[in-house]
Amino acid sequence: FPPVLFPNLIEDKSLKTVFGNWALLAQILKAALHGVTSLHQGSSHGGGAHTNSQKWDIGQVTPGSIAWAAVITIFFLSPDTEFSGSGVGKKSNINYKELFYNYKRVLVTKWKSKRIEEIVAKINNYVFGAAQTSTIDADHKDHTDAINRAMAALDVDTDDELVD
Repeated sequence: FPPVLFPNLIEDKSLKTVFGNWALLAQILKAALHGVTSLHQGSSHGGGAHTNSQKWDIGQVTPGSIAWAAVITIFFLSPDTEFSGSGVGKKSNINYKELFYNYKRVLVTKWKSKRIEEIVAKINNYVFGAAQTSTIDADHKDHTDAINRAMAALDVDTDDELVD
């Protein structure tokens, strides 16, 4: 885990504070979901055209969105200028695809932990403006427990052996 994912950009070898640099991840998500101008406005929603969060009906972050924000942050700081089909940076040799899956796996498995719930609440508040919870509303189901059980049952080390 690179220092950019830790508070004050200081790597914690115990990994207890990974994803603690939540404000940076929240800014990336807010810009992606509400537009860059939302970073400079008091409201979490930009004016005018429909935002990506409205188009995609997104009202809270997910393990995948936080993992994406972490990976895109690393990409922005790398010498790479494009994502390749292989998921590996042409100049940096960073395996972005592997990073995403690993970060998402950590977040999914720790999603109900107090520390991750606090980070998620802070990101949701920043990105969506009002305190959000990690529970899913009545229109959507929370599949976190089922995902956790499936991940525990599967040998996730065989990700490279995809079945078509």
